[in-house]
Amino acid sequence: MRITLADLFMHFILAIIAIAMSGCSVISHEGIQSVSVAPDDRSFAFSYRKGNESLVAVNKIDESISTIVLRSKDGTKYDRPIFSDNGQELFFIAREKHDQGDLYVVGITGSGLRQITHGQEGAENIQDLALSGDGNTIYYINSGFYGHYSPIASSHPHNMDFYSIHKDGTGLERLSYSNSYTLHGVSIPPSGENIYERSNILSLRKPRHFTPFNYYSRLLAFTSQYPLSKFTRNGNIVLSCAKVEERKPGFSSREEIKLGKLSAVYGDGLFLINIYNETVKEIIHLPSALDSPALFHNQERVLFIRHDDVYGGKTGRELWSVNLDGSELHKINLLFPE
Repeated sequence: MRITLADLFMHFILAIIAIAMSGCSVISHEGIQSVSVAPDDRSFAFSYRKGNESLVAVNKIDESISTIVLRSKDGTKYDRPIFSDNGQELFFIAREKHDQGDLYVVGITGSGLRQITHGQEGAENIQDLALSGDGNTIYYINSGFYGHYSPIASSHPHNMDFYSIHKDGTGLERLSYSNSYTLHGVSIPPSGENIYERSNILSLRKPRHFTPFNYYSRLLAFTSQYPLSKFTRNGNIVLSCAKVEERKPGFSSREEIKLGKLSAVYGDGLFLINIYNETVKEIIHLPSALDSPALFHNQERVLFIRHDDVYGGKTGRELWSVNLDGSELHKINLLFPE
């Protein structure tokens, strides 16, 4: 296939916009921030933010009232709670400042709070995390620089790489040396031999190296802060991102971003990917930004966060669910005890 100068320019513009949108995605808005599903599929954990208050909560699937595990009113922000392998603890990020984020663990009842990292080299500003299959190792993204490279840009975390640490706080190890402008998403496949990021796969076998995670090149136009679900045992993972398509007549400017012969379709989609048979299936596409897909382990369903404030709308960050065939889309109302 012949590659023209116009094609190269279009791909360059796509890359620039993807980086810009990735920088925007680290800005947190009020409402639910992330969600994860318990190993037994009977409950989910989430972080929530309103004003100066931040909390971690757990909600049983068949109950309407959430149980608050941790609450902060001093400006500390809680992010990305994920369940331990036995479902009795939550690992999460506590962020006292924009350029500082440490790993903690707490029981689902709120007992046994323990700090795992202490701002040491390789754990200055943790962005995302995932557990190994045996539950003993935490893989995470760390940012080594908070700032900006342009006088007109706002500050964001940059210089990112993958690290690992044992859940008892020992054995911190740097796994990559890419100093990436940004990385989003950490998910460990059943084999435990790789780390999946939204657009890259890091092999954990030495010598460690990156390969592209790109089964369908028109998926990764823009993405969210937490774009990847946890893997299921059969190799399924859900990716939340925008997509690009061939230009079609009749689209309004609100429905597309024109990029040469291609257009970034307004809104985001959820895509079910199987890494074993290399299939990609669009679950649903909505005129909103989507984030933090959480795939049930034994059910054909996914939780996710939906919000349209990125696109200038008024709807805040809300929790939604949908079946993997795109049916039964509905909003989940989060209620807290008085």
